[in-house]
Amino acid sequence: MRDVIDRLQEGAFKVSEQAQRLVRAEIALAQAEIKYKMQQAAPGVGLLVLAGALAFLSLFAVMIAIIWGIASVVPLWLAALITAIGFLVLAGVCGLAGKTILAKVGPPVPESAIGIAKSTPGEFARGTSDGDGLL
Repeated sequence: MRDVIDRLQEGAFKVSEQAQRLVRAEIALAQAEIKYKMQQAAPGVGLLVLAGALAFLSLFAVMIAIIWGIASVVPLWLAALITAIGFLVLAGVCGLAGKTILAKVGPPVPESAIGIAKSTPGEFARGTSDGDGLL
């Protein structure tokens, strides 16, 4: 009887050890997957930030164009207005490019790790019913 108890304790210890290793491996996989997705998303985020900065700068150009346009009827305001429109077009192009990159990357969710974690309980159940479990 003592032999059976010792084998059960040893088996429980092995299962506990393997479960800990499995959890650590799944966490490492999730971290690696998120890091990879963030590296892919970085150019898109950078372009979106650039688009925002260019749009902000274009507001100054629009304000200058309006001020100069009202203050005098000299073609100088037209140059400022063309500058503002140029900044807006550039901001739009950067924004669309950044959005396209981020849409391709998708959300930073560790899909592989989640899939493995969801299948783990089934593997444990299958292993115990087949008799070729983790022990």
